Amino acid sequence: MAAEDDEIARLLREVDAVTGSTQPAAPQPSEGKSVAKEQAGKDVERSEESPGAGARSRWVVIAAAGTGAAGFLAGTMLAFLPFVDGFSTAIGAAAGAALTAAVGGPPRWLR
Repeated sequence: MAAEDDEIARLLREVDAVTGSTQPAAPQPSEGKSVAKEQAGKDVERSEESPGAGARSRWVVIAAAGTGAAGFLAGTMLAFLPFVDGFSTAIGAAAGAALTAAVGGPPRWLR
């Protein structure tokens, strides 16, 4: 079994060398960590990076309010066009920004 692990590790190192990957592809047996423990550590790191429901909802409100105000100003300036006014433009901009913010989540610098 150890010979198979060494062979797999050697092949993975060769693949990494050819592809230029800088991260190790598999845990080394000398590390003393099991694959399950390492995977659990990665899951914890991902959950710490992902925003909570509170951060996401705050971002949706901020994006909708800011873009709605900008849309109102743009619509007011373009009021000479038919079917364009500040209110309808603000509603459309706020709805689009809220949907985009809900799907995308807050940026890293805001977390």
